[in-house]
Amino acid sequence: MADLTFQGDYTFEETPQFKTLISNFENGVEQRRNKWSSGIREFKIVAKNRPLTDFETIRDFFIAKKGAYTSFTWVNPNDNVEYTVRFKEDSLRFTLLSYQRYDFEFSLIEIK
Repeated sequence: MADLTFQGDYTFEETPQFKTLISNFENGVEQRRNKWSSGIREFKIVAKNRPLTDFETIRDFFIAKKGAYTSFTWVNPNDNVEYTVRFKEDSLRFTLLSYQRYDFEFSLIEIK
């Protein structure tokens, strides 16, 4: 079972990333090398007009993981696969819309 079960809204972004080293030589030749054997994924989760309980769940989980310090497991809603991830940033911003209603978003990055 995943450590974080929060799914967010259907405004969901998934970004595959690769690490390519590019060397440019004086004669104009370019050499490329793949630094990672496989890519990693970044996930952006958006939650709009959420109740206080969702706000408290994410805030408390973020604090418990010390931001981007500790990894955890999470299930990607696109493919139903459990990934080991961490928060991308060490800060988390919430917007209070009205009494006990919040907007927030955060990014997770896959850990290999």
